[in-house]
Order: sequence, then structure tokens, then C-alpha cells
Amino acid sequence: MKILLVFPKIEHGATTSKDKGSWTSIVFGYPIITLPHIAAITPSKYEVELVNENYEDISFDVDADLIGITTYTMTAPRVYEIADEFRRRGKKVVLGGYHVTALPDEAIQHADSVVLSWAEGTWPQLLSDAEKGQLKQFYGPNDEYSVENIPPLRRDLIKHNPLLGAVQTTRGCSNSCEFCAIGSFSHHGIRQRPIKDVIMDIEQMPNRMFIFHDPHMTVNRRYAKDLFKELIRKKIRKYWVANGTTNVLNSVDEEFLDLARRSGCVEWFIGFESVSQAALNGIKKTHNKVEDFKKLIKRLHDHGMTVQGGIIFGFDEDTLDIFDTTLEKINEIDMDVLELNILTPYPGTPLFNRLDKAGRLLTRDWSKYNQVEVVYQPMNMTVKELEDGTRKIAKEYYSYYNIIRRNARILATNHTIGSLLPAATNYNFRRYYKKDFHF
Repeated sequence: MKILLVFPKIEHGATTSKDKGSWTSIVFGYPIITLPHIAAITPSKYEVELVNENYEDISFDVDADLIGITTYTMTAPRVYEIADEFRRRGKKVVLGGYHVTALPDEAIQHADSVVLSWAEGTWPQLLSDAEKGQLKQFYGPNDEYSVENIPPLRRDLIKHNPLLGAVQTTRGCSNSCEFCAIGSFSHHGIRQRPIKDVIMDIEQMPNRMFIFHDPHMTVNRRYAKDLFKELIRKKIRKYWVANGTTNVLNSVDEEFLDLARRSGCVEWFIGFESVSQAALNGIKKTHNKVEDFKKLIKRLHDHGMTVQGGIIFGFDEDTLDIFDTTLEKINEIDMDVLELNILTPYPGTPLFNRLDKAGRLLTRDWSKYNQVEVVYQPMNMTVKELEDGTRKIAKEYYSYYNIIRRNARILATNHTIGSLLPAATNYNFRRYYKKDFHF
């Protein structure tokens, strides 16, 4: 049986399908690991091909017996188009991902089968059923699998992203932020791969720079330390970026940060989310303390690591003064790179359910659930005021003058070639926000 795995095109983000074939897609292309992972857990008797629509066109005449497509909320309309066309041509289609797990009854209208939650516990059985012509409509959720049995990614199927790679060590998240899809689907608990397997995966990666695709690397301090030590012991000369949380990075001992830096860390992505403590409390991200943000960033800078911070606008506690307050605060705390988003209530999250119940959702056009469009009625401002305020921050923060000033600090903070990654992200984010926020 031949299997085609499809990653649909993305139309909003730092790199999109519009960059297909350009130098931007090569330098800034974001690495995907979901489909290479699915290919890795596919029994070897099946033939697997992978197509990423952000880099290449889909051939609907492909010689494949089963089509598997991964689904984000913002890509769901395109996924359904692709699925419908393949089914029209007589192909069997399987959908997976956060969106279809949240809305399986919607998804099955466009598929022969839907995989709910993580695929490891159900994918081999699904393939066996497909081979026998006995596909069920739904598979999972099923957590009866061991992360010790997860093989390295099928990197031979990754045809693009030559600069930046990715690897995952941890499944699940210990936090329960109201807006986060990861937290909403972490009912299986925290699972971490054996460190020797992670190291093998990294060694097989051709990229000199990579991202840890974990909800946050700080979920288990001892595990993280042991991983850092092994990277150092094996003399793996690569540079990496990972997600971390404010409370852990503020409280870990000096050894933790020293090991992270020595093992190749150039940047931590931290979801600060807001400079309003009331907003943070409202979304149940109470471990974030605004009063500690400056101290945390200075601490990471002192250890030679930079910080990319995530800020979201549109929380119920936000009033019109949040924009100027945020700009003042992020400049005060010396944030190196800013990921700026408008609050998006993804299906399956407590936020979506709350806003839906209150009648505040403005659309179910999933393509608009992209973090740059407003899809719900804000509490203390109009839709236009939320859009205009976010645009104002993006335009000011990503002025050329401010980018040059921050990049000088980045290069002074991290004295390695890895510092080019956060420095380049500043320029790429300007391009992204200029396009999507229209300034």
C-alpha cells in the first residue's frame, strides 16, 4: 500500500506558500516534523511519500492508495478542499491534527477516517484496516503506547528547510492556559522520549540550527539538564532554540542556564502573553508575573542567551491603554524579538467554548483563525480598535531603527554564529507583520 502525507499551504505567518521558490523559503522556512514523524511510525512494509504544499504543488493524480493530511484550524478550509478532490478521484483520505480532534463531526464530512489526538496509539491499526478495506470513521484517542518506541524522524522525506531543523523531546504540557490548543489536548499527561533517542535524532539532522518542538523544555528540569549534558559530552556543535516558561527560567539554578548555553542554546521563546497581570490571571497563566519579566530577561542575557517573547492582544481585561503600556514595557525589559498575535479562540479550547456560549464569535470561517484577524467581539474595545492597536505596535517595534538597535544587542549577547538566527528573525518578522497587519 502506498501512502501520501500532505502538509497544506499556509497563508499567514513568517513564511507562507507565497514564498514558494524564493530565498526566503530557504532561509526562513519553518521546519515541520508531524508528517516525518507519522512516516517514521509507519510500518516499513508501506511505501510513504510526503508533499509540503508550501514548497511544491500537489499532484492529485499521484499513485497512492491512502492520503493522510494534517490540519491546523487556519488550514482547515484548504485541507477540506484537498481531501474532497482526492476523494472525488477515488482515493481514501485520513485527516489528523488539533482541529479535526476538536471538531470530528465536521472533519468526517470530508474524509473516510479521522485520527483523534496523538496518532501513535492508532496509526498502525488504521493502516492495517485500510489495507483490508475496513477503515473506521474514527480512531482514538488512545494513549496506550510508549514514547520509548518512537523512532527518529524520516528526515529523508524532508526535501526543504535546509537551514533550520527541528526535533521533539516532550509530549504534553503541565499548564492549562485558556487559549492554548496544546494544553487542551494534553489529557495524556507529560511524556518524554529517552535522551539517547533524542540525541540520535539530532545527530541525524543535517541542520546546524534547530528548534526543540516542545510545549516547553522546562517542564522537567532534571531531564533538560541531562539532555544538555549529553549534547555537550557528545560534542554536538549545533545551535538551538526552545520554549521555556517564566517561572522555571526565573527559578532554575545557574547550572541549568550554563548547561543550556554550553549545549548550544541561543534563544528562549517565552510566552509572556501580556504585560497586564489581570489579563494573565484571567487566562489562568498565573505563573507569569509581570514584575519578574525584566529580571528574567537580564538573567538570560547574562548567560549569553536571547529572548523571543510572545505577546497577545485582545484579552477581556485589555483596554485601549494596553497598546502603549505594552510598547513601553517591552522596550524597558529589553526583549530581543517579539512575536505579536491577536487572541484567537481555537476550537476545543476553554476560550472558544466560553466565547461561543456568550455569543461573541463573529465567524466560523476557519481561515480567519490565523492570529492576525479578529474573529470574536472584544470586551473593552471594537474590532477595529484591536486591529489598529496591534498594527501600531508591530509597526513601531519593527521599524528599521529598532531592529538595528536590537540586533546589535543580540550580537553582543551571544557571541556565536547562532546569534544570526534571532537577528534574522527580527527582519523576517518585519516582513511578516508588514504584510499581514498592512503597514
